Amino acid sequence: MSTSQESKVVAYYEAAGTDYRRYWFSPANLAMHFGYYDSTVKSHGTSLLKMNEVLASFAAISPDDQVLDAGCGYGGSAIWLAKNRGCQVVGINLVPEQVSAARRFAKTSGVEDRVSFAEMNFTATTFPDESFDVVWALESLVHSDKKEAFFREAYRLLRGGGRLIIADYTLRESPALSSDQKTTLTPWLKGWALADLLATSEYIQALQASGFQKVETRDITEQIRPSVNWLGKLHLPTWPTADIVAAIGRVACRIGLYNDIRLHGIEAGICQNRALRAGLWRYTLLRVQK
Repeated sequence: MSTSQESKVVAYYEAAGTDYRRYWFSPANLAMHFGYYDSTVKSHGTSLLKMNEVLASFAAISPDDQVLDAGCGYGGSAIWLAKNRGCQVVGINLVPEQVSAARRFAKTSGVEDRVSFAEMNFTATTFPDESFDVVWALESLVHSDKKEAFFREAYRLLRGGGRLIIADYTLRESPALSSDQKTTLTPWLKGWALADLLATSEYIQALQASGFQKVETRDITEQIRPSVNWLGKLHLPTWPTADIVAAIGRVACRIGLYNDIRLHGIEAGICQNRALRAGLWRYTLLRVQK
């Protein structure tokens, strides 16, 4: 990830951390990602934990695995994996406040012997070759403007037979988005410090160019749609027009209740929801084996 993009990501999460803690996650899940809904899920909080379960099963994580959580947020997935799969996990993150908080959460969760956290760029880590059995990237890769560098680094870090598991937003494959349709996604990308969105086929091509050959994909758009809608309900008072959002936000910024980054984050959530309703993007899991 480039230095300029790193700065955008850190600035976004430093500004938006309060909103995530207040409106999205709880101490029971510590999740910053979308949730997975099936017939067993009855609440927002449960859906966030279910996503960890689905990805862990997709990656076939066992107690013997060494896992790298690339872009670990507040450590929710890493802690869940240690508690529920019994594996060793290292979480890395660019945001100092989140790394410090993740360490505290690991201690209070009783898994500090199985989980550690470090401030590090996941495209250029300091770990030795073949250090991990699984590299886990849950809604983190989309922030990087150097995805190919991440794939090469993941390949270097994985042992033979190791798995890279990715869960992220992808562009609709067919028909391909027009230039105008891509432009409508700009508030989402800008507001959440996302570098760009790729189609699943572009991911596969880049992965294969990095040395990976065995790629399995799964579209879970319908399973995350209720979670996107749940976020939309949080923004319901701001839905009429982006102009109204901006006007309210400017007033809030003047009196110190909000800042521009948090305002753009709200606009991003609205844009993302509308784009999903328009069928412009999908939510895709990729399981890649070395």
